[in-house]
Amino acid sequence: MRFFEIINDLMRNYGLKLISFLAVLLIGWWIAKYIVWIIEKALIKSRLDVSVHGFMLTISGFFLKLIVLITAANIIGVPVTTFIAMLSAAGLAIGLALKDSLSNFAAGILLLIFRPFSVGDYIETSNFSGTVLSVQVLYTALNTMDNKRVMVPNGSLATSHIINYSIEPFRRIDKVYSAAYGSDVIKVKEVLMSIILRNDKIVEDRGVILGVSNHNDHSIDFDLKFWVKREDYLTVSYSVNEEVILEFEKNGIRIPYPTRDINLTLHKENNDDDTDFHIG
Repeated sequence: MRFFEIINDLMRNYGLKLISFLAVLLIGWWIAKYIVWIIEKALIKSRLDVSVHGFMLTISGFFLKLIVLITAANIIGVPVTTFIAMLSAAGLAIGLALKDSLSNFAAGILLLIFRPFSVGDYIETSNFSGTVLSVQVLYTALNTMDNKRVMVPNGSLATSHIINYSIEPFRRIDKVYSAAYGSDVIKVKEVLMSIILRNDKIVEDRGVILGVSNHNDHSIDFDLKFWVKREDYLTVSYSVNEEVILEFEKNGIRIPYPTRDINLTLHKENNDDDTDFHIG
């Protein structure tokens, strides 16, 4: 009987507060989700980069639910100051345990603020290269050229060199082609320039650079630099290489390869019994 009396006293004294706590928690949780849904719709209509959307929705949902939890805790008699003090202590402990994750989190914010790349860009870092799929709270997802998914910590991205291949509409292709000594330099330049001029994917307005760059031991090197649209980079690079080989063969221009001259000296030695020849 004593047990039931204690239960009744607790329900009489705290039942209403408990019901209010649960009601605020459930309703507040639903309102928080609804607000996040409204924010998502607004982000879709906004001009903000797609990579920012997921990050902002995650942060918004976290803080809204935290406000609901503090409000509900205040109803059952937990002072806000006490709750904040508890959160601060817990935050300190979690921060020490997850310092690397917090570093990635802070780096993610910096990446979204300064935006060195966007979703869909092809980037290269110190260790990886690929197309950006998403910028998440702790990691950035990349898809490599051979279709592998790489999750790169935001901290390493924020502190490493990033090459963004997609930010500019045009890219320059730099080539070096070699011809053997004795080749007609003017003829070689004419052949190379004709290959460039008849390729309709090369942007001639941005200029073409062609000239002798080096005299090697076995070859004369020609620098060839020209511009293409970003999406045509690989296609044009491969096709020009193939055309150079075919046109050099057609015009009798020899592509050099390493050679070594060996000189043989014949020595004759006269002996009493026989004659030996030594090649040295």
